[in-house]
Amino acid sequence: MNNTNNQSAKTATAPQADDADPLADIKSRLRSGDTAGIKVVFLTFDDGPSENTGELLDMLNEYNAKGTFFTTLHDNDNAKAMYRRIVDEGHTLANHTCSHDYSLYNNPEAFFADVNELDQFQKTVTGQTETSHVFRFPGGSTNSNEACVQGMVSRGWNYSDWNVSSGDGCSDPPSSDVIAQMIIEGCREHDVSVVLSHAELKDSSREAMPIVIETLQQEGYTFLNMESDYTYPRHLEV
Repeated sequence: MNNTNNQSAKTATAPQADDADPLADIKSRLRSGDTAGIKVVFLTFDDGPSENTGELLDMLNEYNAKGTFFTTLHDNDNAKAMYRRIVDEGHTLANHTCSHDYSLYNNPEAFFADVNELDQFQKTVTGQTETSHVFRFPGGSTNSNEACVQGMVSRGWNYSDWNVSSGDGCSDPPSSDVIAQMIIEGCREHDVSVVLSHAELKDSSREAMPIVIETLQQEGYTFLNMESDYTYPRHLEV
């Protein structure tokens, strides 16, 4: 993965590729860290589910593209259905803390409890015995601290920041065309791109996704969902 100074440690030995999976070689390379020229995009969506998650899932399925959903805790019927759809349709249901409360960084034990609350909720809702163990710190790891980051790693979580931003984190995000171009140009700069998006919450980001996916698929990019043993860009390492 190029242009990322802080990355998780590479696994010592690449696992055997699964011949039944047409993407097995790409996934094996992601696990081993052999990513030069690999052209992989991880679309990541923060802070959902929302009433728009179903539309986004429909869109991803139409293009046969996988995504990763860094959710918080939303305890309503639609959200519960979306947690299940994310898992059932082959995307990654990831953890973005239960409350998205930055003040918890000041109390690591309370922070870990908050993460665990969402983890248990996701298990209950989806019926999973184990969740993905893929995590994103609210605001990214640089808003956290060494105690929280090290604690998550020691508890068996793999965390990811991003190396491509949609620019939609503000109250007045850019137009869909601008967001699409930002993502496309950003992905062209990396062998492996992790795209930060709030498309479940921001209409313009959601509208940009077909442009992003169509353009990059035509250029040979593969859209994968995250797994806990891949290497991801990290802004704060421990």
